[in-house]
Amino acid sequence: MSGPGRHGSPVDAPDVDDVAAVAEVADPDVAADPDAWALQAYRTALARSESATGRDDLLAARTLLERAGRVLTAERAPLEHARIQVATGNCERLLGDPVVAAACFERAAALQDGRAAPGEVAASLVDLGLALTEAGRASDAVPVLDDAVTRLETAVREDDDLRRVLGAALVNRAQAHHRIGSDTALRRAADDYRAAARQLDAVSPQRGMALHGLGTVLLAVRSGPDDIESALQAIGECLSILTAEAFPFQHAVAVHSLAVALEAEGSVASRRRALDSADAALAVFDPRLHPAPWAAAAATLDRLAASLGVDTSMGARAHVFIALVGESDPDDRLELVRQRLVRLERQPEPRRTTELDALMSAVADARDHYDATMRTVVDVLMELPDEFLDGACRALCAAHRRTDHPEQLDADLDAVVHARLHGPQRVRVRDLLESYGWVRP
Repeated sequence: MSGPGRHGSPVDAPDVDDVAAVAEVADPDVAADPDAWALQAYRTALARSESATGRDDLLAARTLLERAGRVLTAERAPLEHARIQVATGNCERLLGDPVVAAACFERAAALQDGRAAPGEVAASLVDLGLALTEAGRASDAVPVLDDAVTRLETAVREDDDLRRVLGAALVNRAQAHHRIGSDTALRRAADDYRAAARQLDAVSPQRGMALHGLGTVLLAVRSGPDDIESALQAIGECLSILTAEAFPFQHAVAVHSLAVALEAEGSVASRRRALDSADAALAVFDPRLHPAPWAAAAATLDRLAASLGVDTSMGARAHVFIALVGESDPDDRLELVRQRLVRLERQPEPRRTTELDALMSAVADARDHYDATMRTVVDVLMELPDEFLDGACRALCAAHRRTDHPEQLDADLDAVVHARLHGPQRVRVRDLLESYGWVRP
């Protein structure tokens, strides 16, 4: 093998038994160069685990790593064996066994210490700390992560590329403190999340996770209004990074945290916003695939509805939302309506039609805010696909007919169309409305 072994010395020849073990499952010529085969097996397993689409891929990767490790042993090739242990540990974590993963990372760090670059040793310690936390040993994880952070704070002065690893170490230490849960530990977690956000790239997903962690810790501490305001700010910034398009599940988790923060703020307006956020989270969570987050979001929605004096039916929630829209300033109103309609446009049928009907019924019932609300709704509808515009026109016309003043609403809608649209857009929308029973005054 061409790579170095302990302290850069050549690797000794593998034992005959090691070669035989690999030869049983490898190409016939593996005995000619078992080290080269083991390195290729490691690389293949690493790629397979990083692109795994299911448990079978991870199990296959783990098997390859086990076989490679029987050739590139800790005695013959300590650095290579350490890297195999890191890859195996990552497989074990993804397979749901953090205890075994922690043992792998611990072996890797021990082999790397004094042999590998400081950043590589620290990265293994970061992985070890995360696995220990996941295994329920957060108190044991903290000193490991303290060691990793100390090493990285020194190493990053020489290699700025390690800043991302330092950010990960701080996030993992924050999560360990968060899991411990005492007031002191939560304050330390907040400090680490803030420090991680400073180290990580502005739009990196890891920074989004750090900001979400900061928000949830501040909500857990909640010693005063400043903590709630800071939590809202952190979660809001997180949502601009972990977007619904790029990270739908993580975005929904953060949106639910936003609902909890808005609920804590306490005003009627904030609780209305919180209800909309809980609604948005539930639109993503599947009770079969995400039972815990779905149950948490459902409980939050139930609390908020009760505090606002409404039931949890789709129609009641839509009326609360339109009341919020009507009382918001123009910029907030536009953002609220855009988020809601974009969310609806992405829903599958028949849910999309059912929610559109409920929303347009709430708009038609909002006599005091109909004009301002419809001006915003029309502006946003023109940004969305034609199919959705068609469905919205149908729902709105049906909602007008269900009131006791359809002629007045038709006239109000005509005034909105005239004010907000021009030329072909105006003609197109009026044609759609007329096809669904709207009567132009």
